Amino acid sequence: MKPKRIEYIDVAKFLAMILVVFTHGIKECDFVAFVFSFHLPVFFILNGMTLKVENQTFGDFLVKKLKRYIVPMLGLGFLTVLFDLLIKNLLNQPIPDHFVLKGTANVINQIRTFALWFLPALFFTDIILFGFHRLAKSRLWLMGILSLLLLGIGLLFNQFHNVALVWNFDAALFGTIFTYAGFAFRHQKLSGLYNFVTKNRLCALLIGLALMTATYFISLYVYKEAHHHLEMFLRIYTPYYIVFPNAIIGSLGFILFCRGITNPILARPVEMNLALLPFHQIVAFPVFRSILFPEWWAKVHMLPASDFQYILFATSMTLFSIALIAVIYLAIKYSPLSIIVNQPLAGFYKKKTTDVNSRQEL
Repeated sequence: MKPKRIEYIDVAKFLAMILVVFTHGIKECDFVAFVFSFHLPVFFILNGMTLKVENQTFGDFLVKKLKRYIVPMLGLGFLTVLFDLLIKNLLNQPIPDHFVLKGTANVINQIRTFALWFLPALFFTDIILFGFHRLAKSRLWLMGILSLLLLGIGLLFNQFHNVALVWNFDAALFGTIFTYAGFAFRHQKLSGLYNFVTKNRLCALLIGLALMTATYFISLYVYKEAHHHLEMFLRIYTPYYIVFPNAIIGSLGFILFCRGITNPILARPVEMNLALLPFHQIVAFPVFRSILFPEWWAKVHMLPASDFQYILFATSMTLFSIALIAVIYLAIKYSPLSIIVNQPLAGFYKKKTTDVNSRQEL
């Protein structure tokens, strides 16, 4: 029996992905610095909020996580390489030698390849937290200490050996503390706090807005003073003592805001998040900019990020990306490759297989 989905968490996942698409399509600015301060940590925290580590063997847990993260990483990665080749051909762009072979190798190594890079990071954070849960014998406070110690290792690694590791394990050193934060937030031992801030939608909305407002001003300060924001892709986490607490504040604020506005219409599209992840930059953006509206792009791309025409272009490109990738997602979902978007095989194929087996028995 599949566990019941939590509607506002699905809303948060989908809206967070929309923010990812939108901010990937515009120039760096104050708004981008604000969104980047929490837009990746929030996925780790949401992941922790739904993480189940009790009453299962490590083998079962590992298989489940391989199916959820690594199969999509590989399957969608290979498709993305092919889509990238197609788009480059359509735009008459130069194609390097052994393009597909090198792309396939990059997908397998998965060191910051496409936007799929944080799927293996999520995989490692889940495995690590499962181990911490066993090691701490379910004691929440000890799991927190272990997660902080791992964060310390990540900070030292980032300071003295600033490189990306295979399957982005270095990002997991930082992501574990965020996953733990989400796990602790919904843990039964903190149910009083959780129920207080989430039970009433208006209360959740107001708290969420307050936290996000605080995050905005903190992120603005960091961006203006240190010229940095929390960017896990480029391994920039400085100043640590500000960006990490700010990421948690912003993520919780965003999640509570989504609790306040939760709606089935906003929750349902979450299932296409995996397709949005790799295809928005590789497929949707080039098609919109260079094939459909090259004149519009030439007119606005030099404008400042605050200009209305530029914002209108970026918003239109985001909406187009959602629409186009919804079609691609549905094509994958109802194909034999449905497993790579974490969807079961369509009933049509099951029925066909059953009919073939029945005829063979006869």
